[in-house]
Amino acid sequence: MAARRPGPGRRTLVLSVIAAVVVAFLAGGGVAWWVLGEEDGDVMDHVEVSGGKLVADDSDDAYCDDNDIYSYNDCDTDPDETYEFSYRIANKGDGPANYSVVVNAFDEEGDFVGQTYVGTTHLAAGETDSDEGEFNEYNDFEGNRELSDIASVKVAHAERVALAN
Repeated sequence: MAARRPGPGRRTLVLSVIAAVVVAFLAGGGVAWWVLGEEDGDVMDHVEVSGGKLVADDSDDAYCDDNDIYSYNDCDTDPDETYEFSYRIANKGDGPANYSVVVNAFDEEGDFVGQTYVGTTHLAAGETDSDEGEFNEYNDFEGNRELSDIASVKVAHAERVALAN
């Protein structure tokens, strides 16, 4: 009969391999949670929209001259209309991030009229970006809706993408 060599047995080797797989799985899960996890709470809480009004701008009046030597009509007969609103994005995360936000417009009865997008890039942790957003004639409106149908705006979706730098 052959003598066994001293050292780890087959059972010890199998247990070591199983322990290594479990450790790798747990470490991988921790990395995935860190990368994919949402430690910032609900991103919708990072964004506020307010105000909102229909604005008509006759900015073409300064350049309007149909009596000049050119044959084309350079006067815009319709004023440029926009529905303007204010938005504020606060980075409540631990690092810099980009934000993409969908803003929906509603009529007096609360029915959907259309949507637009706002956002900010490379917003540092703890910083805030405020600006004006707008709906204009180039937005795609539901049915036969128009800018004048908009009565209110609301954040529909917000996404925060953490940056590596």
